[in-house]
Amino acid sequence: MSASGDYRFATRTNGEVVIFHHGKLAKMLREKPAQDFLDAIKDLPPGEDQAVMAAAVGHDDQMPRPTSGTGPTGKSLHGDGMSHAHKEFRRKSGG
Repeated sequence: MSASGDYRFATRTNGEVVIFHHGKLAKMLREKPAQDFLDAIKDLPPGEDQAVMAAAVGHDDQMPRPTSGTGPTGKSLHGDGMSHAHKEFRRKSGG
């Protein structure tokens, strides 16, 4: 495993590299991408590998991540709610 930080990585006996973010699997690299990753971090001092792992996972913080339930336009994934008007729900009384 790597030094402390948000990201950690481990190598497997078959040559795969797994990268964890906050303890959860974030990315698995195989073959050439795995070897390129290991070559990129082998001479870095502890802590400097965090940026390389973030870039490998895709969390380079260049673009804000969409909030839950919205797409790139900021609208809900299921529309903006304008196609169906609001209806009041009324429970039928028994009598």
